[in-house]
Amino acid sequence: MTVLGHLDQHPGIDPPNFIATVTGISEEIIEMDKTFYYPKGGGQPADKGIITTESFKCNVYDVSKNESVFHHIDDVNGRLNVGDVISCSINTNWRNQLSSMHTAQHLISALANEEWGADTVGNQIGYDRTRIDLKFENRDVFNADHLEELVNDAIQNNMLVKMDYRDSDELLKDPLVRVNMDRMPPNIDVWRTISIGDLDVCPCAGTHVPRTGMIEPVKISKVKSKGAGKLRVEYIFEKTI
Repeated sequence: MTVLGHLDQHPGIDPPNFIATVTGISEEIIEMDKTFYYPKGGGQPADKGIITTESFKCNVYDVSKNESVFHHIDDVNGRLNVGDVISCSINTNWRNQLSSMHTAQHLISALANEEWGADTVGNQIGYDRTRIDLKFENRDVFNADHLEELVNDAIQNNMLVKMDYRDSDELLKDPLVRVNMDRMPPNIDVWRTISIGDLDVCPCAGTHVPRTGMIEPVKISKVKSKGAGKLRVEYIFEKTI
């Protein structure tokens, strides 16, 4: 059985500091026996942070995952060895902003689907702005102002955002699952799932806020054509204007 996501890793906002042991190190990468840094994936950038010991300090500027989790480092000061115990901190502002952006993406995708039957076919979460690629049967029906109003109403409704694990068979039967499960990796049996009120259910390994009311009001800042039936919708938070 293969499971997407880990319940004890990168659950959402305000990530705590943690202690780990170095299991591998090179000039630019640290591996450790456990980590709570979010590795980039699913359109969301990786966490940033700082790793220290009494005689070592470095900046974590990127995190990637394959067979192992690689913490990409720079601004290195001091020496580190395999077996050393390290103190790890995650940039809270960066994580919290991306968690808000990612949760807003779920809202926009769900409401565009509910209102016009649009499918989300791509997205890139960003700190200042995020883009979503939507595919419509008829993209002329799309109304950016109306979508913005729907999203901000959903934010004000302060809906609960929950995480749990669900079998593929259960997700296939749930009408609130708006992603095409046929496009998902076929070797996954159990999915880390994000549910937002009674609006949306989505298999997702990203980070999210616990309630929609924590998201800043959304402003759709740009809409552009991406070919037949497709629109790229870009949004920001109004506080950044």
